[in-house]
Amino acid sequence: MSEKIQVPADMQELCNAFEDSSDDHRYYLDLEIGEIILDFLDSTEREELDEMVDEDSQERYRYLPIAESHEGYEDMKEFIETVKGTHLKEKLYIAISGRGAFRRFKDVLNSYPKDRERWFKFKDEKVMERVNEWLEYEGIELIPKKPIEIKEISSKAWKGFGSRGCLDCENENEFKERYLIISRCPDNEEEQDWLDETLKKKYDIKDYGIVAGVFNDSRGLINSAVCKKCGSHNIFFDF
Repeated sequence: MSEKIQVPADMQELCNAFEDSSDDHRYYLDLEIGEIILDFLDSTEREELDEMVDEDSQERYRYLPIAESHEGYEDMKEFIETVKGTHLKEKLYIAISGRGAFRRFKDVLNSYPKDRERWFKFKDEKVMERVNEWLEYEGIELIPKKPIEIKEISSKAWKGFGSRGCLDCENENEFKERYLIISRCPDNEEEQDWLDETLKKKYDIKDYGIVAGVFNDSRGLINSAVCKKCGSHNIFFDF
């Protein structure tokens, strides 16, 4: 048995992508950094991306399966069989007959709060089952993401964009600039809160911006500046 590919991806993000049945959306997983990428490309652009993913980058990217409507329909049928009340069970079976089944099914459950919550849990479990089946098929093992690391660099060492003007006093020359590199950008609200608190306590930075893609990898660049003339943090950066 071949060794599985360890990927630092988030299970909940994968589940959300598996649930998206929009015809205009297509997701793929970056095996190196664990990022789940959504594209909104037209048919021509998507064909070009398909070629890139399937040929040039086969070892790095995997397309996620497109959500099939019949899977959601089968989930509803299975759930109905778990309903204890005969009256509700009959109403739900009637609701999923014909077009508009998903909307009618939800409309019926809106009047039954406990069963509605039970349906959400049931549906989430079914989606997770499909995600785990796909991971097993692709030989992928999800692993925890490494904690975000922060490293400050000298403003003189940074050769990219910089402060260009204060939006409050129109100063264009004197700024106190600071730049920090983070190992990856925050993935959720909890990580964002941690980053805010760390920058505030350890680096005395309250206002900042994050620029992704600067290094063509998972790292991000934090930029912060203060106008030496008026003390404003409302600074325009030239990207």
